[in-house]
Amino acid sequence: MNGGVAPADAAPRRGARYALLLLFLANLLNVADRMLLGIVVDPVKADLALSDTQMSIVAGFAFVAFNLVVGIFIAHWVDRGDRRLILVLGVALWSAATASTGLAQGFASLAAARILVGVGEATALPVAYSMIADLFAAPRRPRAIAVFQASTFIGLVLGSVLAGVLAAAHGWRAMFLTCGIAGFALVALLLATLREPARVEDVIAGDAVLPDNLARSIGHLLRLPGFVALSIGTAFATMVGGVLPAWAPTFLLRSHHVPLAAVGALIGPTVGIGGIAGTLVSGMLASRLSRGRGSELPGLLVPLVALPLAIPCMATFTFARSLAVTMTAAAAMNFLLAMAVGPCIAVAIGMAPARMRAVSSTLMLVATGLIGSALAPALVGAISDRLRSGLADESLRYGIAAIIPTPALAALFLWRAYRSIGRRSAPA
Repeated sequence: MNGGVAPADAAPRRGARYALLLLFLANLLNVADRMLLGIVVDPVKADLALSDTQMSIVAGFAFVAFNLVVGIFIAHWVDRGDRRLILVLGVALWSAATASTGLAQGFASLAAARILVGVGEATALPVAYSMIADLFAAPRRPRAIAVFQASTFIGLVLGSVLAGVLAAAHGWRAMFLTCGIAGFALVALLLATLREPARVEDVIAGDAVLPDNLARSIGHLLRLPGFVALSIGTAFATMVGGVLPAWAPTFLLRSHHVPLAAVGALIGPTVGIGGIAGTLVSGMLASRLSRGRGSELPGLLVPLVALPLAIPCMATFTFARSLAVTMTAAAAMNFLLAMAVGPCIAVAIGMAPARMRAVSSTLMLVATGLIGSALAPALVGAISDRLRSGLADESLRYGIAAIIPTPALAALFLWRAYRSIGRRSAPA
């Protein structure tokens, strides 16, 4: 416990819940803005004369690489600085960059805009996870993180619906400009009402070690038993989540012939409702399993059960010829896959000393970003391009099929993390 700092339960619940609401809104906007490009891949590709591989680079690698590299330094800043100010600056930057995406004239300018969106959005999750750890005590933390994570799927729904409607009515350039400018309303709300919570020490096991520099913080976290396996398992669990925003709308356009104006309204609610339900259910289950245990570790049992069950749903989504069956499978698939991230993040920030929580969550985001958000969409796009000469529009179906085994890999790594962290925590 940091000297003179009140425990997390001493924070007024109303203030903690309002802060959680603001963090929820920030991440909702984060995800909604990130979703926009995936809805208009084909119109942007046609207007700017780009290939599927180039669109994969713009939507995946260009965004994620800078989001993650800069994100590590931002996370270290979050662990030491004014988290409220950092979030305000981040929202302002990604909103301006989203608007500028509508002005792109080619691959380079489109990639530059997405890079700036990625840099701005690198503030949202480290700030949120760090603040949530200080606002909520360990038994309530998985549920709070689950509520926060639900904003991801609500943002997916809103981003999909708004992008499809705006792009169909006014074109993709006007869509980006409108959504980017709208983000500055949240900037004003954060400036006026968000407060910086006191930092609270709460470590699952081991001594709290205050970092004197970024490299030592990273080294300390990577040496924690189970942390690397936990990060890799979470990354594999998010591969489908990285592919869907980039390629699911295009998959519906090409393989199921859904009109552009309807694709966002179709996939957003279907996928989003499943994701929201899975996230909230996993939070409640993980909090119940963790109650009275002194740590969030038992919550890892939730994704260990849910992830293997997602595999047949993924196969059905990919290969079903009926649109109704495809979307039903998508809802079930997202319900099960969404049960993974919240419990994993709760364990990661519970393992870390208070002044390493943002770096801890960001290292996990590095793994999920590289494997889930960068590698997975690029792999799908590359396979689609390779098969396109023989399969035409159906090539994308087989690109998506390549990631069907990933939940099984995720479960294997999470089981290893569960055992390693459990052995470390046992003496306590």
